[in-house]
Amino acid sequence: MARTQQNRQLRPLHLFICEDSKSSKYYMQGLGKAKGINIKAEEAYGTSPENVLRSAKEKQKLFKDKGTVQIYCLFDKDDCDDEKFKKVIQQCKKAGFVDAISVPCYEYWLLLHLKKTNQPFKDAQECCETFRAEYNKKFQTQYTVKQLKAKTDIFNDLKNNLDSAIANADNLGLEEAGYPYTNMHQVIRLAFRK
Repeated sequence: MARTQQNRQLRPLHLFICEDSKSSKYYMQGLGKAKGINIKAEEAYGTSPENVLRSAKEKQKLFKDKGTVQIYCLFDKDDCDDEKFKKVIQQCKKAGFVDAISVPCYEYWLLLHLKKTNQPFKDAQECCETFRAEYNKKFQTQYTVKQLKAKTDIFNDLKNNLDSAIANADNLGLEEAGYPYTNMHQVIRLAFRK
């Protein structure tokens, strides 16, 4: 008896190239699992924006059918030079990748889950400390920044505030040249549509 093979429609893969091996990667994996989105988050070959882009280009070569994958580059501005950062973002877009930007760092997006703020942080460390303080206040914990970055279930902790984070980012009217800035709310909407 011959077997019949049903045609299964493949779910598109949303491949996130993360500059770190912790918070953004864990968040994206949790988001995918919770929302039923085929998300894979991988660490770049180094933490600079250039390394994130290089990693994305190398990963893209692994996919023969480009229509089955959308690649996202998660960029943290951190202390990268403004001109260099802008150039990498332009190259990212030109390569057909989605630029997911957080200025000064990814923790700004996480902070928007807990608080609507466009506070001009002096650096990434101050942003991380602000997120730590808000997180510990909300959840009555005493985590350090390092411990929070290593939390594998960070999305689960924040998932009930995802709509608030998106609304906060929308209502702040953040501009790409601004400080702070994130477009994660737009990136997440894009991933939800596919």
